[in-house]
Amino acid sequence: MIMNNVMGGVLLALIGLFLSVVTYRRSRFFWDSMSARLLRKHLGDAAVSVALYIVSAVLVLVGVMLALGLVR
Repeated sequence: MIMNNVMGGVLLALIGLFLSVVTYRRSRFFWDSMSARLLRKHLGDAAVSVALYIVSAVLVLVGVMLALGLVR
């Protein structure tokens, strides 16, 4: 059971890091997707970037906490 939490935490942290990298680099496959274009149209690029950075930070934080066994 503990190994599942560690692997799940590492996976969440990696997903968060990936999200922050594609947000920073503004990769076309991500920024030109339908959902990202709709968000950018309604909120603007800056607000969407901030929201995605917040989501990625939360994913990394929760992933690290799971991997370290601080939460279950």
